[in-house]
Amino acid sequence: MLKASSGLDTKSTTMKPLILAGGKSTRMGSPKHLLPMPDRRPLYQHQIEVLRKACPVAETVYVSLAQDSEMDELLQNASKVSYEATPGENSIEIILDLESCQGDESKGPAAGLLAAYESDPEATWLVVACDYPCITPSALQELQSRYRPPVTCFRNSEGFCEPLLGIWSPEAISQLKENCKAGKLSPSKAVRELDGHTYLPENSEALLRNVNIKSEWDDALKSLRDEPADNFMEEPLEVL
Repeated sequence: MLKASSGLDTKSTTMKPLILAGGKSTRMGSPKHLLPMPDRRPLYQHQIEVLRKACPVAETVYVSLAQDSEMDELLQNASKVSYEATPGENSIEIILDLESCQGDESKGPAAGLLAAYESDPEATWLVVACDYPCITPSALQELQSRYRPPVTCFRNSEGFCEPLLGIWSPEAISQLKENCKAGKLSPSKAVRELDGHTYLPENSEALLRNVNIKSEWDDALKSLRDEPADNFMEEPLEVL
């Protein structure tokens, strides 16, 4: 697992990489995490590789899913109790939402953060939502270098924080948990209440491109096809 320290906290922090992939994807019309990248692999597999490059010492990449999320063969195998990673490779671990997603009862992206917190209340999570297909390893490494507890996230060119591209400490997710109990489900609100650190990365409009509908995904694909090859997976992920 990644060890990181900030200018405000010299203690070593256990940081776990987490992909939030449990959304309904209603507007997209199909599960975002399974959308095909230019190399034809599902988006979540690309993001796993991005996180592995951003966090090379992390032992496991975690994927947050709703209880009824669609899974491909790799996710199905990773969800099995008998799953074991190839020796020398990072493992993949599935974290399911604590509650089933029915009607308007879903906590949205907060559900994935809360499930991660319950799985390890002492961990700090490097979070990447599957809404952001253009995020790069170097951008996430920069985010880690700028981490200030309790929560740090990117800020877009319009001045709004991007809480689903951020680093969340136990204190921050605990605040989010209390907010959810009070019906305040927005991760952004928790960031504001905690006076979280945000920063605007270079090339923010490209890096922070958010996809929710098919036309946005098509535009993102056009951009991704022009990206350097090292931003894509070099080897396929193995299904065991």
